[in-house]
Amino acid sequence: MKKIFYILLLVVIAVFNLRAQQDKLSFYRVDTIQSKILWKCDKHNGLIKLKDGGFVVDEKLLPVGGKFIIDMHSIKDLDMDPKQYGTAVLIFENTLKNEFFEADKYPYAYFDLQEVEKITGDLYQLTGDFTLHGITNCIRFKAHMDITKTSLLMRSEKFAIDRTDWGIYRMSPKRPYADDENGWTVQDRIDLKIILKAYRE
Repeated sequence: MKKIFYILLLVVIAVFNLRAQQDKLSFYRVDTIQSKILWKCDKHNGLIKLKDGGFVVDEKLLPVGGKFIIDMHSIKDLDMDPKQYGTAVLIFENTLKNEFFEADKYPYAYFDLQEVEKITGDLYQLTGDFTLHGITNCIRFKAHMDITKTSLLMRSEKFAIDRTDWGIYRMSPKRPYADDENGWTVQDRIDLKIILKAYRE
């Protein structure tokens, strides 16, 4: 079922691309190697990679929409040295994937960019639906965008989400689980910074 859903989403992106071409718009596909989402929660920080996606840009080189697939199995920790704390890093990353985000059940998160408002210069406000852990909420954040006829670079300013808005309560101060040792909690706030590189197709 998950595979079918992913295939359908790829079809949606392909149709989105075709419509962009027909409407004299351009589709800029995300480079998944150069793109990443940086996260920070409590004392830890790391990154998440994208599976696919892209922006639709009009003739004036202004972004007008986009769809993105985020690979939740790609979560990485960056604050611990894997050579020194290899086992701890592995356990921590598996805990994030399996206990917090339930990546086997929800392997992908999705962002549907619905509105882009220019603030000044290269600074924009982006608004869209963010689906995580099977729940969709609207989010807004500011980002600097450098758009040419062949490429697009987006670097968001740091912004925060509350994980409990997406039903992620593991070790949350709002609803700690009875089996959490010593009553440990992990803050609900997750700081995010998005860096996307895309190329026109």
